[in-house]
Parts: sequence; structure tokens; C-alpha cells
Amino acid sequence: MDTQLHFVGGRHKETLYAEPALSVRDDYTLQSRNMDVSPPNLVGLCLDMCSERERREREQHGLLHPLEMQNRPLQKRGFRHGGHPIADPGRTVKEYSRPAAGKELSSPRNLRPPATLLKTVQYLIMEIWEEVNEQDSTSLALAYPFVFDRLRAVRQDLTVQRISGTEGAPVLEGSLGFLLCAPYLVRDLPLEDYSETLHSTQVRESFAELMQCYSRGGKFLRQAEFRALLLLYDLGNLDAMHRALQLPHSIRNSPEIRLALDINRSYLEKNWVRLFRLVRQLDCLKACAFYRHLPDCRSQAIRIYMNAYSSRNCRFPLDHLTYLLAVDSPFKASDMCKRRGLVVTSGEYEFVLFHKASFKDVDLECPGREIQLVEAKKENMSWAEVMMGQEICTV
Repeated sequence: MDTQLHFVGGRHKETLYAEPALSVRDDYTLQSRNMDVSPPNLVGLCLDMCSERERREREQHGLLHPLEMQNRPLQKRGFRHGGHPIADPGRTVKEYSRPAAGKELSSPRNLRPPATLLKTVQYLIMEIWEEVNEQDSTSLALAYPFVFDRLRAVRQDLTVQRISGTEGAPVLEGSLGFLLCAPYLVRDLPLEDYSETLHSTQVRESFAELMQCYSRGGKFLRQAEFRALLLLYDLGNLDAMHRALQLPHSIRNSPEIRLALDINRSYLEKNWVRLFRLVRQLDCLKACAFYRHLPDCRSQAIRIYMNAYSSRNCRFPLDHLTYLLAVDSPFKASDMCKRRGLVVTSGEYEFVLFHKASFKDVDLECPGREIQLVEAKKENMSWAEVMMGQEICTV
């Protein structure tokens, strides 16, 4: 049965569901609920992405995902004479199973060792997601739930086997690359295909397990990068900032950590001009980690400008506001102002009239497409390469 956990850190409070006997503390560390029980670690023996037993069972009961069927299921689907689809052994991936589902989760024959788990993550991102058309909602709706579920199963195998340190970190780093980029790509999918709450839960639990891997010591090539990603994802969390300042000098003074800390300080100081100037320096993956905070930051910035420039004779240039908010077009900045009751003049040069009397509170805008802050930074890389890391993809 899933264990209900509570995370309290910075501005976020969410109810999480993790694997048995683990809890996520507010400092992104894991602790066991059963401290007196320490059975020996299990060692996975399954060298395939999915055990033959599960593959046959799901094939027999018609539980294969279209991406696991033979003959490239997006165009053709293979079926046995009995009407059941045929599983492709090279494409079938172990699915996530809740501990209470009555399935055997701790059998070594069904557990994958670290090398197989890393191979599975690379397959899901570099092969499955590489084929996704991010402009096609049908393609996204097919691939996202599949990759999300199978990565959840990967983390489950890590937890059951207590894999950590240098063996677990690369697996979690690859998974987090997908989990951080996906919300930007699937933002328009309906709730039945994309649950923001469930996705956020998996991000937080994955970060908690990755931080535990780093705490074990060893050489981690991407530690500074992912500690910076955590700072950006959990913007304004004082505990996260404090832990970052306690890191070894070589990590704490890395460009990634310094930039992420500066963005956090700007957020806490409500220095929106500096914050958006620094956000422009983020690479694509880090911009995706920050992406969920954009509506709130822009809304607070507009309120600050309204208080600063509320005067009957003051007219604020819309083009300059567009730059300060780091939005892609004056039309978008104008729409944000009009929704809040502010007047935007028309003509050759447009101006915003920041009058307190006309200002009204509204719900935050839903995160939308960000060409300047996100997509332009991808350059010639595919989204799969952004998720896995350019250095990893070129090895």
C-alpha cells in the first residue's frame, strides 16, 4: 500500500505517495519508517527492460501499450490468432505496479539491475520520445503516459533494491530530465492524460532520492547541474538555499549553483528586473525547471510596477514592459495588463497606465508557450537530447 507523505518546504505543501517504508523530509532526504528492520538488499536478475513473465501475462490479457506492440504500432498492429496483440520483446517495458496490487515486486527475476535500468531510461527518452511530434497532441497523449509510467517503474526497482550512490544517480538524472521538460511539452493535454499533481509528486520524490545518492559520496559529473535544477524548481525555498551554501567549495562555486542562488535571492527580494535578466541566462533544461514559476513572477512584477508607476500623468511603454517581463510579444504583455483592469493605449506607440484604482486581482495565467525563455535555447538539440544532457548524448 502506498505510504502517504507530507512535504513542507518553502512555499509548497503537497501530499505525496512514495514506495513502502520511505518518507520525504522537507530537506529532500529520505528516511525509513521501519528503522529496526534491515533485510538484505535484493539483486535484480532481469536483464531485459521487461521480464518475460510480465510480457507474456500482459500480452495474454491484452494489457500491452500500443508502443510495445510489434510492427511499429503507430501504423500497424500485430495480433495473434486469438485476437491479442503481439508483444515486441525489444520494445516492451516493465509497467508500474502499486504494492497493494497483489503482484510480486521483490522477486529478483522481475527486478532490473542498475545497468538495465539506465538502458531502459535511455531507451524511453532517446528512442521513444525522440519519435514524438511535440506539435501533435495525439502523439503527446500516446507517448507521455507511457514514458511517465515506465520511468515510475524504474524508480520503483531502484527503491526495492535500495540502489543508491553512483549506480542510482545516472538513472535518476535521466528520469528527472524527462520529468522537468515534460510539463512544458504536455501543458495543453487534458487532465486524463496529464495530472500536474501526480507529475509534481514524482519530481519531488525523484529529487529526494537523487540527493540521497549524492550524499553517499563519489564522483557525480552532473551533481552541480541537478542541485541547481532543484533550486530553480523549488524557487524561494530557504532550506534548499541553505543546503546549497553548505556544499563543498567546488560545487557551491560552480556557475550553475551561483546562477540558481542569484535567481532565488532576486525572487526573495522581489527584484523582478534582475530576476528576469538572470533567467534569460538559463539553458533549456534549467529554464524548464523554472517554467512553472513564470506566471507567479510576472503577476507579482506587474503589481510592483503598478505601485511604482501609479500616477495620472505616467505612461509606461508597453515595449519596455514586454522586455522586463521576458514575454515573447507586446500583445501578450498587453493581454496580461488588460486582464488586471489596466488600460493600454493604442496608436503607433502603446503605453500602459498603471492606475491603482483600476487594478484588480485575477487568477494566474496558465503556463503557455515560451519561445524566448525556453524553446530558443534548445537550438539544434532535440527535446530528447535536452532531457538526457548534451554531453551524455554525444558519448
